[in-house]
Amino acid sequence: MCTANPTYPITLSDFTTFSSIKYNTLPEVEVASEILQQQHPNFTELLDKIFSLTKEYSIDLGVRLIHKHMQIEEGKVMIEKFQFHQKSPAFVTSADFPNDQIYPSSWLLEDDSKLLVFEYSTDPRVKHTFEKIIQVPSVFLEICKLIREYHLEDFFAPCITGRDSLKFFEIGNGFLEATCPETKVSILKKRPHDYNGKIVHALWAYPVDKYCFSGEYKKSNQDDSNAFGCSNCVSCSTCYTCSHCTFSC
Repeated sequence: MCTANPTYPITLSDFTTFSSIKYNTLPEVEVASEILQQQHPNFTELLDKIFSLTKEYSIDLGVRLIHKHMQIEEGKVMIEKFQFHQKSPAFVTSADFPNDQIYPSSWLLEDDSKLLVFEYSTDPRVKHTFEKIIQVPSVFLEICKLIREYHLEDFFAPCITGRDSLKFFEIGNGFLEATCPETKVSILKKRPHDYNGKIVHALWAYPVDKYCFSGEYKKSNQDDSNAFGCSNCVSCSTCYTCSHCTFSC
C-alpha cells in the first residue's frame, strides 16, 4: 500500500502554477543528459521503484528529463498539442498563452516542497489522470518523495504518460523529438527503424496500457512490445533542418 503523506495541504494551485522565469533557466536537453549521467550514473534503482509503484496502482505516471525546448515570453506556457505534421501524426509543443483547455502534464519539484508546472497538454486522458491525481495524490506524492530521496529533483520531472492521441500512432520503435529554433516548436513523431543519429533518452515510465509513453530503460523481464519510447534528436536542437531526422523543421 502506498503510504505517502504530503508535507503541506494539497490544493489545486499546488499543481497548476507555471513560471516562465524558472523554465528559461533550465538546461538544454544534451547538457541535462550529460550532467545526469556524470553525477547519477546509477539512477535505475529509482526507476525500479517508480515502475513498481505505477504498475501496482495502474496509473500512467513516469518521469521526464528536465530540459527546455526554447526561451519563452512572460505570460506564456509550454503546451503540447496533437496534430498532423506533414501528413503524419505528431505531438507539437510550443509556447502559448494558457486557456481552459490545457492540463498540467509534468511538474518541476521546488526546494520548498512545492510544485511548478513543467508542461501542459490538451489531451483528454491527461485531463482524466490529472483529476485522479488531485483527488487521490498519494502515488504521485510518493514518486515526488522518491525523486527527492535520490536527490534527482534537478533532473527528473514527474509526468503523466497516457495520451488518447496515441491511438493515431503505430505501436513500436518509439518516438523522436526535435526542437526547431526557426519556428520555435518541438515536434515528436515516430522514430524510423533505420535511424542511427545521436539521441538523448528523455522519458522513463512503465506502460500501464498500450496508450502510454514508456521509457528506454527496461527491466530484462519487461515486455516492451507495445511501448511508445521517447528520445530527443540532439542534432536538431541547433539546426533548422537535419538529415538525421524523420522530418524537416
